[in-house]
Amino acid sequence: MFEKILFPTDFSEEAKTELRCITGIPGIREIILLHVVRQYPLPMATAITEGLAMRNAQVYLQKAKTYIASLNPDIRVTLEETTATDVTDSILENAENFRADLIVIHASIKGTMTGVLFSHVSSKVLCRISRINVMITPHTLIDSLTGLKYEKFCPMIFSRILCPTNFSEHSLKATALAGTMNGVGEIILLHVVREGEGGHYPEERVKAAEIRINTLCDQLTAQGIKARIIVMAGKPEIEIPRIAREEDVSLVWMGSTAHGCLHDFFFGSTVHDVIMNAARPVIVIRSA
Repeated sequence: MFEKILFPTDFSEEAKTELRCITGIPGIREIILLHVVRQYPLPMATAITEGLAMRNAQVYLQKAKTYIASLNPDIRVTLEETTATDVTDSILENAENFRADLIVIHASIKGTMTGVLFSHVSSKVLCRISRINVMITPHTLIDSLTGLKYEKFCPMIFSRILCPTNFSEHSLKATALAGTMNGVGEIILLHVVREGEGGHYPEERVKAAEIRINTLCDQLTAQGIKARIIVMAGKPEIEIPRIAREEDVSLVWMGSTAHGCLHDFFFGSTVHDVIMNAARPVIVIRSA
């Protein structure tokens, strides 16, 4: 599914570590390395600075290409550098132009090169209207990817997937799609019944959710996929990160519409909190 990946890079050590991860995603064929130099509407001196940043970017992109080849020589690498006043728009525009299947970005990118500044880009990419799937890797994870932990979250990223579902159409589509991925070891289906008025959790809603989620679990099991369920009452934005940590999952897989945060409350609030608190990679599957 994720054959063509767009990777916006700021040439940081975190970006280099993340490259090691995405080269191990099953089925990947091409990585588009994108570097965006932010453009400011200032005098001629700024244009000179931008030109210098672009030349530096070309050098670093070539080094990154060579690095990818050393990790997986079968992956095609495309280099793209550009200037833009809006970094987020540039990322999404390039993702569309290259027909990328996935945008991979870490939770907070702050470049150190002249003319580079990716501040809160990941949250903006998530909230803009787009059909492109997004993978967010938290800094807390990137900073600690060594030894067995690296093996788990990189080459074996699909070994244990947590799939939270609220039974919406896009959530169900995402869950079904997770079952088709190569390298899936286990899928944990999670539904959190939201707290009711006055802090009460209607027992009948929990029972009804168990029936629905068991049906999803049976469908995955019929495909030969190891699957199990967790149903609980609480706040999804709290319980999903907690379960991700307690179950030591390798990936959180969530569905969302392609219409942006303002049109999808579950996506706009919950996914952001999961990314910030789960300390796990999160893939957001978009649907129309």
